[in-house]
Amino acid sequence: MTNPSLTGSSPSPIAGASMRGLAAAGVCLPLCLAQNSIFTTIEASADHTILESALNQVPAVKDALADDQGEFTVVAPTDAAFTAALPELGSADTAALLARADLGHILRYHVLKTDGRLNPLESGEMTTLLGMPVTVNVESDPASPTAVQVVGSTAAGVTISSSQEIQGAGGQEHVLHICTDRILLPNPIYEVAAADQATFSTLLAALDSDALSDVKAMLGLQNGGAVQTLFAPTNAAFDAYMESRGEEGTPMTTAELLAVPELATIVRYHVATGEVKPGEVSAGDRQTLYADGNVTVTTAQSSEVFVDGVALATSPSQAGNGVVNAIDKLLMPNVVEVAKSSRNTTALVEALGNAELVDTLTGPGPFTVFAPTNAAFEAYLTKMAMTFDELRADKEGLAQLLKHHVVPSEIMVADASASAVESLAGEDLSLGKDSGALLVDGVMVSAADMESGNGVVHTVGAVLELPLTLNIVELATAGGFTHLLSAVDESGLRPVLEATEPHTVFAPTDEAFESAVAALGEDDLAGVLARADLPEILEYHVVSGYLLAGSVVNNTFASVQGTNLTFDAAMMMGGAAVTRANLMATNGVMHVVNQVLLPPSLADVLAADEEFGSFLSAIAAANLTEMFGWTKKGGAMHTVFAPTNAAFQALIDGDDSIADMEALLAMPNLAEILKFHLVAGKVMAANLMAGEVDTLHPTAQLMVALPESGPTINGRALEETDILAGNGVIHKMDTVLMPVTRTIGEAAAQEGLTHFVAALEMAELLA
Repeated sequence: MTNPSLTGSSPSPIAGASMRGLAAAGVCLPLCLAQNSIFTTIEASADHTILESALNQVPAVKDALADDQGEFTVVAPTDAAFTAALPELGSADTAALLARADLGHILRYHVLKTDGRLNPLESGEMTTLLGMPVTVNVESDPASPTAVQVVGSTAAGVTISSSQEIQGAGGQEHVLHICTDRILLPNPIYEVAAADQATFSTLLAALDSDALSDVKAMLGLQNGGAVQTLFAPTNAAFDAYMESRGEEGTPMTTAELLAVPELATIVRYHVATGEVKPGEVSAGDRQTLYADGNVTVTTAQSSEVFVDGVALATSPSQAGNGVVNAIDKLLMPNVVEVAKSSRNTTALVEALGNAELVDTLTGPGPFTVFAPTNAAFEAYLTKMAMTFDELRADKEGLAQLLKHHVVPSEIMVADASASAVESLAGEDLSLGKDSGALLVDGVMVSAADMESGNGVVHTVGAVLELPLTLNIVELATAGGFTHLLSAVDESGLRPVLEATEPHTVFAPTDEAFESAVAALGEDDLAGVLARADLPEILEYHVVSGYLLAGSVVNNTFASVQGTNLTFDAAMMMGGAAVTRANLMATNGVMHVVNQVLLPPSLADVLAADEEFGSFLSAIAAANLTEMFGWTKKGGAMHTVFAPTNAAFQALIDGDDSIADMEALLAMPNLAEILKFHLVAGKVMAANLMAGEVDTLHPTAQLMVALPESGPTINGRALEETDILAGNGVIHKMDTVLMPVTRTIGEAAAQEGLTHFVAALEMAELLA
């Protein structure tokens, strides 16, 4: 039912008096109703349901109209008026209207700031609770239905169709001026700036460009109701920028400015979320319309407010969807934010985050960043045979590479000359010019002079690689691989790693060497460095040629020691992992590993071939296992003439005293038989010398012959030679060699020492 008090044309006190009467009669009223006669009146009207919902949506405005806050003159749009405004606001329906962040601004614009209630309205300009003015036009004929018109800052005004006086709970006098045709709409940010062409003509020219049409829309009424702050550079601020960007003392023209690609980026950086008003704002970062760029608001004890160090005007211009703060200097995003604004440098931005360099490059600077494009990173990864995940996994190496793209000073193309400049990585970059274009290390800058608040960004089409000045030994020295270097020297490997021929080194850390002490059965690191098999262990960490990270994963390759290295997809080999990859040297590459890598031991190699099952059983039965593994203190190397299973079976079949394998394993002289198959040191087949060879047997020797068909041991040919292990070599045999103890005379006779034998007989020294 329509409330006649909001539709009649003659004023009559309501609400306040009746409420006072109810209170006097002892009826308890809710505090909010007793103190807010304006809202109670609106709430009772069937024509003002949207206004009622809007006030409930913005409690701050509703509370500001409470009786104890003063006497108010309010323009009260009906539901029809709100509905008529939806197209102008770009709101689809009432729900969208009520969800607008600027709804409170619109409501405040309907409250006139007067000395007490004003009825009837008088012609002239009035200030609103929002702080923006409206103009009241009163026609000469008060009886006319269009006698009173309130014109807001937008072109169209509203017509007052009726007025209603309200008495508040404390005797306050309020008045509602009802309009049915439309609502008052305050000028949005763009229109507020446009009203001051003398100050903001350059900014407005930028906003009117096609590149910033979306920003202009965001600063208008149809922006979904977003409340924002425009940090508006004055014409003088743009003039200073154009002068700094000019060439040979001639300032850039406005037309040239509007053609600068990064201008759209710069302007977006001047629009921040929310309202920033001196005296009403706290310090902190504010999100802008520019990518992920934030401006930083700071305050001073003098009540001054600064944004990115630039002082704000003490009295910003209020708009219907925010404020306009005039500033006398352009705000510039930092170099990281400039990189974020381009779709061509997303890989660089991600890499900067992985390398934890964002804080550095958002600092005061100044910096010059040579920003590789996404295509440049792809080409680099292809060249390095690695993935982006592998690149960023090496945080230290990635940080050093990226630092090589940053110079700690600002270098504009016009100011650059052929010279060497030092990067943050501590290495020189070579600058040059070609027909006015800037080159860095021979790579041409493709997009130049993208200015920021802490430097400048130039896009380049290649990743700038760190210069290589250290060989592998020098690189290990610089990296603090103290124990590795000691091992290299002890094993005689230094000349190899200092030579020009390229090698790949899997470099154990000092901690890895310290952990290897127990694994190798030693008492301390000195014991590790003194091992006889140390050269074999070190050579197992070296591969000929360049092996970058991409070639290491899921791959097997031969080490300099001779046995194979195999890494999985995670760059792990057993429990050992590559923790840092692709440390480049002039003669190769280093990959840091967290364990000392051990090649397959004699025990490992024998166990991998099922033909040596009987031999391994015999070794275990004779308590000789330690001799074949890695835990033998001193790391003695051995050459093993290893009988096959068939050889052991042939021995059993040919000796009636040996019933079976169990009996063989129980033989009291089993250890001596096995030691007869072992020669100290690593002797490859090509290095066997004809004649008697000492074994680990206390007295028996092997007889080596070298016929053209290949070496023989005690007259038996070798089935397979040079089966490599980390602590020796294995030669496969089809015979179990049985030691024969000879007298001195027998040995001398077999060697053809006839005169020596005769002398022994004459001296009666032969038994």
